[in-house]
Amino acid sequence: MITYRQANAFDLPVFVSLDKELFPYSPWSASQYKEEFSAPTRYFVVAIDEQQNIIGYAGVFAPGAAEADVLTIGVVPTERGKGIARQLMAMITDWASQQGSTAMMLEVKVDNVEAIGLYESLGYSKLNVRKDYFGAGLDAVVMRLELP
Repeated sequence: MITYRQANAFDLPVFVSLDKELFPYSPWSASQYKEEFSAPTRYFVVAIDEQQNIIGYAGVFAPGAAEADVLTIGVVPTERGKGIARQLMAMITDWASQQGSTAMMLEVKVDNVEAIGLYESLGYSKLNVRKDYFGAGLDAVVMRLELP
C-alpha cells in the first residue's frame, strides 16, 4: 500500500539522492532543496511504500493569486505506472489552488513522452519549447493547466 504525506526536513537527503538518480542532467543540490523547503510559498509531498521508503516526490511554488510552478516531480522507475505521479500532481495542484493560484505551469524534457502524456491527461496543454532548458541540447516543453 502506498501512502502520501507532506515532505519534511528529514526527507531532504532522500530528495537529493533521488534527484541525482532520476535527473542526472540537472539535479538540485542539498542547499537548493533546503532553501525551497523553508519557503512558505512552496509545498512538497512524498509517496511512501510499505517499507517506509520514499518512492516518489513532487514540489510546487504557489505565490498566491498568480501562476503556480511545478518545481519537481519524480517516481522511482520500479514504481512507475501505478498512479503515483498522478496522485502527487493532484496533491500539489490542490494545494496551489487553495493558495489562490490561477494556473499551473511546468517544464518537461521534450523526449519524456510518458510524463507529457500524464500531463495532457490531467488537462495541461503545450505552450512552447525552451531550448537548452535542462542543459545543452536538452530542450523542455512548457505546459500549462488553467485552474478553476
